[in-house]
Amino acid sequence: MSTSAIASRSARESRLIRSPRFRDGKFHNTIPISMMKQPFTAGMAYEQLSGMGKRAPAHPLPMFGDTVGALARAPSETLRVTWLGHSTVLIEIDGVRLLTDPVFGERASPVSFAGPRRFHQVPLSLAELGRIDAVVLSHDHYDHLCAPTVRALAAGAVAGFSGGFVTALGVGAHLEKLGVMPEHITELDWGDGHTVTGAVGATVDVVAVPAQHFSGRGALDRNATLWAGMCMLGPRHRVFFSGDTGATSEHADIGASFGPFDIALFEIGAFHPAWGDIHLGPDGAFDAFARINARALLPVHWSTFDLGLHPWQEPAERLYTRTRREHAALLTPRLGEPLERDSLTTPWWREVMARRS
Repeated sequence: MSTSAIASRSARESRLIRSPRFRDGKFHNTIPISMMKQPFTAGMAYEQLSGMGKRAPAHPLPMFGDTVGALARAPSETLRVTWLGHSTVLIEIDGVRLLTDPVFGERASPVSFAGPRRFHQVPLSLAELGRIDAVVLSHDHYDHLCAPTVRALAAGAVAGFSGGFVTALGVGAHLEKLGVMPEHITELDWGDGHTVTGAVGATVDVVAVPAQHFSGRGALDRNATLWAGMCMLGPRHRVFFSGDTGATSEHADIGASFGPFDIALFEIGAFHPAWGDIHLGPDGAFDAFARINARALLPVHWSTFDLGLHPWQEPAERLYTRTRREHAALLTPRLGEPLERDSLTTPWWREVMARRS
């Protein structure tokens, strides 16, 4: 182990121990949670087996026609977001370009031959991303921290990537094993911030905030690293990224401290009532959006992998119905569609469902 790696490990362990969330050798949520709010039942087993044909789309998902060309043009506003699938979003905010939870690999899995496989192509390759000033990682689960993607980023697959990763406490150990240099990693506890510098001196503060979830990439490392939401705070615009989270009153505190947000990215997929403490689902996402003081809601964490028991389009359809009823601003761009307009609410998934086999 190199001297820099040893120093990085020592500093990381010291910060873990000092964190108010770290005790008894692992991280804890603000309030105790249940991984399963109800036991696994025969009904859930039936859902799992009977719904297999509905949990993936039967037809290709629609994509924006020219993501690469659109991104090559400067945004007309100083805030532009491009959803690339699941929780991967390119956020261009006040002159800084941030990439959240980049998953460009084929599977959300520790192995390449098994595990959840993506439904759709990535709208653009890593090499086509252009300048990236920092990668923002919410936690270490495989559908958020993708090993092939991190290795590629560390190896220089994105010519315009400065190499910086901003993430939660402890996650840097995973990144170092995947080839990221320790000096390129910034780990944050809840409430900690880091300033990312973009082109011509533009800066945006990234602040880690509470989420209600868990972590781990194997059987023996449950909650060994922290999970977090992330606030991206520019001089003109503000964006909130939930990461993975269950419903928590802390979203109201985040809104009061860092809002108002122009856009809030909330997870809506991989949901079941039994998992309500660790995933929001569409209704929980809407309620959290109402608490966090944001102008518009962009749903993420859906339509890329089969990670739940529900039909693939159900989270978006339920959220769409709810926001229409409550007259809320919902953003539902196609995959790879750079979003600059005030409102873009198009239920594109209905086109997929309406196609005949």
